[in-house]
Amino acid sequence: MELRSHHVRALVGSAEARAVDLCVRGGAVTAVYRPVAEQGRLRAGGSRVLGSRLGLYQVLQALPLGEWVPVDALTEREQRILPALPAWTRSRRSGRVLRIADTPVRLDLLVTRGEGWLDALDRACVLGPVAPRTAVCPPLGEDRERACLEADFYGVGLAELDGDGVRVLVRPRTEVPESAAALRWRLAERVHRAVEERNSSSLFPAQ
Repeated sequence: MELRSHHVRALVGSAEARAVDLCVRGGAVTAVYRPVAEQGRLRAGGSRVLGSRLGLYQVLQALPLGEWVPVDALTEREQRILPALPAWTRSRRSGRVLRIADTPVRLDLLVTRGEGWLDALDRACVLGPVAPRTAVCPPLGEDRERACLEADFYGVGLAELDGDGVRVLVRPRTEVPESAAALRWRLAERVHRAVEERNSSSLFPAQ
């Protein structure tokens, strides 16, 4: 079951939607995103990466963007992690720290697919509430009402892929809890790198 660009546009209701495929928690996911130009320039060159250590994102998330904060105002744990932040993400001066980095993309939607609605929904739930999620499945039959109720209960969107079209049955919950902010940022970095790698490979097609 292949998800095409016009399907993605229908799911988010935007003709400007951009998407990239990647593997998240062992499953195939299509991430629909909007690039943040300033943050893309900050990471230009490919060597500026944050990696997978969640603590780095938690500290960055705790710092307000573009505001000087006294280092002493941070928690003991945050102060221990602070030296591990790459220099390009922050500036330090006179006992204060300024966050420069922010998420390189805005995550509009994470799309999972499955052979059935329950499979697709399970794959979406595994991702956690890091971004709005929609499960895409083949046309539903008698289970449609149950599928819609379960998707709505978990805050996950549900859509049928029927022929060349997609039918949205349940809209996803769009609010991302603050507790998931660091996880969302980490995933946004992965999406950004996946886009950069795809763009780089397209410059050098296989012979």
